[in-house]
Amino acid sequence: MNEGNVFPVDFLADYAATILRCGATTVRTEKNVQRIAGACGYHAEINIYPRHVDVNVTNVGNGKNTTRSRAIPDWEINFSTITALSRLSWRCHDRHPKQEIIMRQYRRIVNARRISSSAVISLTALANASFCRLFGGDYASMAIVLVATACGFYMKGNLCSKWKLDARAAIFMAGCVSAILSCAGYVFNIGKTPDVALATSVLYLVPGIHYLNAASDLINRHYICAICRFIHAGIMTICLSTGLYAAMTIMRIGLTH
Repeated sequence: MNEGNVFPVDFLADYAATILRCGATTVRTEKNVQRIAGACGYHAEINIYPRHVDVNVTNVGNGKNTTRSRAIPDWEINFSTITALSRLSWRCHDRHPKQEIIMRQYRRIVNARRISSSAVISLTALANASFCRLFGGDYASMAIVLVATACGFYMKGNLCSKWKLDARAAIFMAGCVSAILSCAGYVFNIGKTPDVALATSVLYLVPGIHYLNAASDLINRHYICAICRFIHAGIMTICLSTGLYAAMTIMRIGLTH
């Protein structure tokens, strides 16, 4: 397996940054990188920070080590990529493929075609409408939440990707738009549970993955990452809450309506 004196540490650094960008936990990233390096006869140490990751690789045979640092891009949650990259690490552990094969498979995973944006919007809207039903909303309220979620999610995606707007501002605006649309139950007297429609219309913006990863970091003693992710998730929660409050103010709907 050792076909050279230095393992392509650049590949491991890119791998770590990619899987973290897709929403993987720090402990998963550590284990995957160490698994790939170990399968190739190297020892890897990885330091994960909120915006950067450092990978140090040591050749077990001669003790030479190399370190690379990579910036972690803004999150683009993709569980399919995380799963595929994790499987790649286990494939390296079990089959010990050549380094060229590992990197070729990595590039194929990274460049794989993603699910279309329209499908993501539709599934997100259906999921949020299901939350409405779960919390006691009727079918009319579910329909309202479906439309409000689809419009807000579409708006958020375009504000971030096309207009390059700050994600926090995009969350505020998407939450405000979704909440305003969900007020149709109040304005037009549609359905019997307009309060549930309003409350659940912004649930798709709740940063649940960020909170879960922060808790995982805390358990695994990655305290810096845990604190930063908790703060980041809290800021996003404040943004969506502010958007909801702004919509209620615009539509003149009080908390005790």
